[in-house]
Amino acid sequence: MKSRLCTHAVIVTALLSIGGMLREAQGALFISGPTAGAPGEELILTVALDAPAGDADELTLTLDFDGTVLAGTDATAGALLAGSLFTPNVAGGSGTASFLTTQAPFGPGVVALWKFKIAADAALSTQTVVQAHLKTTIIDDETTSDGVSRPFTILIVPEPSLAMVLIAGLALVGLVRSLRGRRWTRARS
Repeated sequence: MKSRLCTHAVIVTALLSIGGMLREAQGALFISGPTAGAPGEELILTVALDAPAGDADELTLTLDFDGTVLAGTDATAGALLAGSLFTPNVAGGSGTASFLTTQAPFGPGVVALWKFKIAADAALSTQTVVQAHLKTTIIDDETTSDGVSRPFTILIVPEPSLAMVLIAGLALVGLVRSLRGRRWTRARS
């Protein structure tokens, strides 16, 4: 009996030790939005957490993107940043937020909306990638989460040509006239 109690005590101690070493489960950071765009077009990407990411007094959101293809034009705080002081560096792809009180836990929900413009000279049929990094801290600068999103890919596609639309319209007009002409000739016969 004493042997069994010692064995169980060793197992419980080992499990508690392992549990103490494991980090708290973190929410996954992800980006959503249009997956294709034409040169000169504006796209809005949403950066969000799908689960809580730990406690937060401050956070730093960083977006990595190719500045030769995309240009940040605007950023707004998402619902998770309501009541915070959100300071974005739109062109640089970063933003910080500070809260008056600790957000415990922080998430899930939308962190920010980021607007990008695709460069007018962006090569067609190429792909560009946007990736988000989110670091949350509490007052004593202790990191509570440090998440990275999966890469979000945007395909650069050609804008529909006005010439193609004009040709399609003329073809449709010709088809309608042809059909009307056949009806008229049948009616006269």
